[in-house]
Amino acid sequence: MKIRKPFQFKQFKIEQNLVTLPVTTDACIFGSFCTFNAPQNILDIGTGTGLLALMMNQKYPSTRITAIEKHSETAKQAQINCSINQISNIEILEADIFNYAPKIKFDAIISNPPFFSNQLESETDLKNQARHFKENTFHDFFMCIQRLLNHEGNAWILLPFSALETISKDLKSTNLHIQRLVSLRPNESKKEHLLFINLSFKECILAKVESFWIKNSENKFSQEVYKWLEPFYLEQALNM
Repeated sequence: MKIRKPFQFKQFKIEQNLVTLPVTTDACIFGSFCTFNAPQNILDIGTGTGLLALMMNQKYPSTRITAIEKHSETAKQAQINCSINQISNIEILEADIFNYAPKIKFDAIISNPPFFSNQLESETDLKNQARHFKENTFHDFFMCIQRLLNHEGNAWILLPFSALETISKDLKSTNLHIQRLVSLRPNESKKEHLLFINLSFKECILAKVESFWIKNSENKFSQEVYKWLEPFYLEQALNM
């Protein structure tokens, strides 16, 4: 497996030698953007390195966080990252979210799921396992969120912009409603490639729609993205 350098944040460090998919800028932007209203418990679906769980811990240090990861080595990496950062309120579970049956419901869910189901397969089986729904669909995934989310809670999901039509269709057969829809572009001249979707059980006639780009004309983080990442990124990473 490829040797990767640790990713150093202001308040924690991510080791990533055991994972097939390392920390990405997109995931960091997603985690820095998403907020919840004083959550008591958070579920991170498909935690990978534990990145989003650790970001949520920085934002909500008194909150209990459960982080689910199906892949054994990746779950091990997430546990290592909790240990080296001396985090005790994150529980890493090696489990399949589609079979996960906790005794509680969560008032906050965050997920960067393996959403590349309609794109070209990767060259290695491990990357395919990390990136692709194999036996489940977006609809199955949303039904998991419906099953696990507290009725007063909400969820933030990172998904590809190209799947928007499918996502909207699949959500119609659930009790979930889009509250906010945030699209991201690599820069001002390129098309949207990512969606941040905020879901809850609250009926919403007109979702709040926003759009941002990651890099400006000087290939630096845009003003909005810089503001989101600043609490997490070291200064040299912010100005790359």
